[in-house]
Amino acid sequence: MDNQRIYCKKCKHYYITWNNKFPNGCKLYGIKSNQLPSILVYRSTGKKCEYFTG
Repeated sequence: MDNQRIYCKKCKHYYITWNNKFPNGCKLYGIKSNQLPSILVYRSTGKKCEYFTG
C-alpha cells in the first residue's frame, strides 16, 4: 500500500464482530477478519477501498 493507508475503524461500514478470532468486519463487503478489511480489499483487488466513508 502507499503511504496513505485507509483506517477502517473510522469508516461507517466498519463494525466489531462477536467472533474473537475475526473481530473486524465490513458491512459493505461482508468481510470478517483478524486484519482490517481495507488490507484484505487491497490484497484481493490491488486497489485501495473506494467506499471509505468517514
